[in-house]
Amino acid sequence: MVLGLVAGLTRRIGMLANRSRRVRVALTAAGLVAVGADAGVAAASRPFTLAANLTTALGLAGIVAAGLVRLSLPREVPAPASLQAPPTDAGALDRSSIVAWIALALAVATFELVNFVSNPRSAHPTLSSLLNAITGHEVLRGLLFVLWLGAGWWIWGRE
Repeated sequence: MVLGLVAGLTRRIGMLANRSRRVRVALTAAGLVAVGADAGVAAASRPFTLAANLTTALGLAGIVAAGLVRLSLPREVPAPASLQAPPTDAGALDRSSIVAWIALALAVATFELVNFVSNPRSAHPTLSSLLNAITGHEVLRGLLFVLWLGAGWWIWGRE
């Protein structure tokens, strides 16, 4: 029932946004204000508390809702087949890029594990302990939260 309500609401917002540039601008402005407010609350809350978890969930829900509205908007009309380039498999990952991503993930995991078990921690910091210096300041924590939401929006919008 909730999913049906969300789907109907996003479809309705998408229809409104498609009709009017003013509505799109208003929705974008409202989204930016919401991101700013959410980042402010996230920056002010202590990590791993209920407030921080709810703020993170709210940010994720906002990105998903905005993405669903974006998906409900009509796409551009494709060019006639005679004008289109032949289809390519540009979106597919080849073996070398898969190997590169796996190698990168293994390198980061190895770095984290070795530094986690090494002593003293000050001489062998993990990535999270390196980020503690940045996330200790509310303004920087808020900026990182906005960047995190922006990355989610960018990933959602890729085609």
